[in-house]
Amino acid sequence: MAKEGGYQKVASKNDLKEGGLLRVEPNGKPIVLARVNGKVYAMDAVCSHEGGPLEDGTLEGYELKCPWHYAIFDVRNAKVSDQTVWATDLQSYPVKVDEATGDIMVSLQTTKPADGGGREATVQQQAGQEEEQDSDTLQKKYYEEEERRAADNKLSLELLSKEKLEGTDIMTFKFSRERIDYIAGQYAYFKLDGVQNDSKGPIRHFSIASSPTEQDYVMISTRIRRTPYKQRLALLQEGTKITAWGPEGEFVLQEDRPAVFLSGGIGVTPFRSMIKYATDKQLPVKITMFDSNKTQQDILYKDEFDSWANQNKNLKVIYTVTEEEQHDASWSGERGRIDKSMLERHLTRDEIGEAVFYICGPPGMLKAMQELLQKEMQIPKDRLKVEVFTGY
Repeated sequence: MAKEGGYQKVASKNDLKEGGLLRVEPNGKPIVLARVNGKVYAMDAVCSHEGGPLEDGTLEGYELKCPWHYAIFDVRNAKVSDQTVWATDLQSYPVKVDEATGDIMVSLQTTKPADGGGREATVQQQAGQEEEQDSDTLQKKYYEEEERRAADNKLSLELLSKEKLEGTDIMTFKFSRERIDYIAGQYAYFKLDGVQNDSKGPIRHFSIASSPTEQDYVMISTRIRRTPYKQRLALLQEGTKITAWGPEGEFVLQEDRPAVFLSGGIGVTPFRSMIKYATDKQLPVKITMFDSNKTQQDILYKDEFDSWANQNKNLKVIYTVTEEEQHDASWSGERGRIDKSMLERHLTRDEIGEAVFYICGPPGMLKAMQELLQKEMQIPKDRLKVEVFTGY
């Protein structure tokens, strides 16, 4: 693209509607453009918390909210909001718009607000600038802030049972429900005593895998990594009390439209909650889930899903494995990663044209599914819901 005085064209004004977001990559640098009250702003496109894609966030006025863990940034200067202190400030960039041609041009020189007046001034980065906090420190700060906000709403839950999925590192835990009221698909925070030397601290948040219709317990499933938190969780004995609070999250079922669930590995947990709820309540919403795992052994909740599919005429589950031997005759499901041809084999044209697509899994899977749906299949952004599992 043409360069003028340090600026280079990155987009046309016609590409960016009022109140919209657009990702561009001048010189390979991920930048998100935002248009508010007719003016175009540019800032880093990758969230400083855990790398969420800000172009997929929501823009309300000048506030841009990350789609992963809801950190908020001011698009005028890329500063993080006082409401979400677990993230750190990003970088903003000068923007020029050629009103005659509609060209949007960005300079990669850094900027800061000038004397509180909102005008952008080009500055050089200072040699002694403080280094960004590492991601673990930011995560710990995030959890501490969420605990502070919970105040007197924290509950003491008792571990009722735990179970390991044979041949994997996945464990499922059931806790007493107490007074946790939640919507299927939401998550809660879990704090453990006795966690030593964990860089992220003694708190994690997990999707609630149980349904609100399961009154006797709250269930979570997670991979047991070698972190002090996960090792402590795995060793909890039945009857142990932990601290929990919540729920939070907007990754919930929209009951007035068909739903397509795209799951990767442990990302299936919120879908279990939604499917169980829809089955118990006999909701008329049509649900099709594509559940991708490395091997058959890795498929979580398979017996339950198969049972519910027999009970619920509106539910269809398609399993696919990505590392299973081709000659394994015991496997009758799909093979390989979820792609356009797989979706078109199992979804009607009307379903593709009307459904809300829910994506949950690790960051790489999430990005691949978003590109598949938006670029290859032309699914509009307002029919996508995403939830990332970062392997904590």
